[in-house]
Amino acid sequence: MESSQPTLDYIDYVLFILVLLISFLIGLYYGMFSKVKQNTPEEYFLGNRNMGVFPVSISLLVTFISGVNIIGLTVDVYAHGTHQWQYVFTGLIMLFVTLYIFLPVFHELQLPSIFAYLKLRFGRQIQLLASLMFLAKSTLSASICIYIPALVINQASGISPAITMIVLGFVCIFYTAIGGFRAVIWVDFFQSSLIAACCIVIMVIGLKIVGGVNEVWEASKRGGRLILFNFNPDPTIRLTTWVMIFGNSFQIIQFGLSQMTIQRLLSISNETKARSAMSIFYIGFTCSTGFFIVIALILYTYYENCDPFTSGLITKIDKLVPYFITEVHEHFPGLPGIFNAGIVAGSLSTVSSILNSTTLCLFEDFVRPFLPVMSHKKTCNILKLLAFILGCIQIALAFVIGKLGTIFVIVQTILGLTGGATLGLFTMGMFLPKANQTGAITGAISSLIGVGIMIFGSLSKKPEPLLPMRIDGCLHNITNFSNTTLSTGINDTENDLPLIFRISFMYYSTIGCILVYLVGYPVSLLTGGNKVKDQRLLAHFRRKKTSNNLPQNAEELRALSDHC
Repeated sequence: MESSQPTLDYIDYVLFILVLLISFLIGLYYGMFSKVKQNTPEEYFLGNRNMGVFPVSISLLVTFISGVNIIGLTVDVYAHGTHQWQYVFTGLIMLFVTLYIFLPVFHELQLPSIFAYLKLRFGRQIQLLASLMFLAKSTLSASICIYIPALVINQASGISPAITMIVLGFVCIFYTAIGGFRAVIWVDFFQSSLIAACCIVIMVIGLKIVGGVNEVWEASKRGGRLILFNFNPDPTIRLTTWVMIFGNSFQIIQFGLSQMTIQRLLSISNETKARSAMSIFYIGFTCSTGFFIVIALILYTYYENCDPFTSGLITKIDKLVPYFITEVHEHFPGLPGIFNAGIVAGSLSTVSSILNSTTLCLFEDFVRPFLPVMSHKKTCNILKLLAFILGCIQIALAFVIGKLGTIFVIVQTILGLTGGATLGLFTMGMFLPKANQTGAITGAISSLIGVGIMIFGSLSKKPEPLLPMRIDGCLHNITNFSNTTLSTGINDTENDLPLIFRISFMYYSTIGCILVYLVGYPVSLLTGGNKVKDQRLLAHFRRKKTSNNLPQNAEELRALSDHC
């Protein structure tokens, strides 16, 4: 049974309110008082393509670092070891692929929605399928990001999660819908300082409590948490070096291909500056991963002799970080407020980015083709209305998320189901000129069905055991002793499952992408193949000499797309 939690001090409430108020005011400024008005769709979604390199790179970083990562990655390292340091390599793969394959194509085309590419390459059916998958995945992800800070604040203060979700959701809707892309970027920039402060303060205080870096190192070695590489080829193991290289790489490449990333890179005036922004993002991504790993090891050192989960002090290991904050806060006034501010900032930055990008895709891919020609002002009003509607849907889903079970399983399931198919469609379109519409839609559907079967079949799979946890140093009665069995082995019934259902969830995106190729390309060849007229739809290394009569700018490309 979980111990009772202390209430927040007034300074903690002040910090929380300031985060919301400043975010609100930034949106109000760019929506009503800025000299740069949100009068055109291009200004509303892309900041008129003249955004600065550093603000965009920071926005990319805080979009990636949501509350899910702040809590989830830390807990994962605490429970399973430091496999995630290998994000340094998988992130480098993502950086290379984004800079030299995806970015050149999209920067030449200059289309606001990345799914317009699929319309030009394969036709409207593929565009709608991929855009619909993106909308579903992103809306659910945003709902989870709204739900997480509500849980954290509830544990620390007792405030109803419903109240927190409504307040956070509508503040985010306001500054995103009213302030547009510029407000999202600059709120992200402000919130990045809160996330950094949260991580640094927790790390410094944690090191002081446990006795310094040497003690963390020694305790982590004793507990088997320091894992550099694991070359076990077994694909059913949750995390190994092979899983990170061949599984996580495909997951993280999806970030480089996401609407949120490409939209930000297109908001910069030229490709060279966009490359710089992405490179700065990678540096920040590497540093933030290091912060989370260090914090996780500090927490392990602190709880080395009495794990709160195994001993029953907390019912879910996901609650470890907020539990630590509430346990030590009496000696460090303001710590819960800083932590809550960091979690709220991480969540709001991701939700606002998702809301802005999903509004763009919903408008460009589903609404715009059916609208008559209208003024920019009327178009922007429609965009704000769509943002409000999508934001309300995200808040409503956040209430449902709380009843569905483990939030991290939900995230990985949705990413694995849709991410691999989407990645396969884009890369097949860029790499294989003979791939056609029939092959693309057949490959995508096969990918969704195949990965869906794997996910459904794995539902009876037991969670992988945690690394050994100790409770011999606990000074209270053990109420959840059965949890100690989590580190002893895998249930025999799991071994009865076919191998395909025991494969690590990290491979879902990889398998989904490969299925698009294995089914889609042969079907394309059997149905007559294809001849790509506009070589800009292909990756640079697959291009032939470009014809002189191709559309030369975004307006001509949009006109061509509208008639496809």
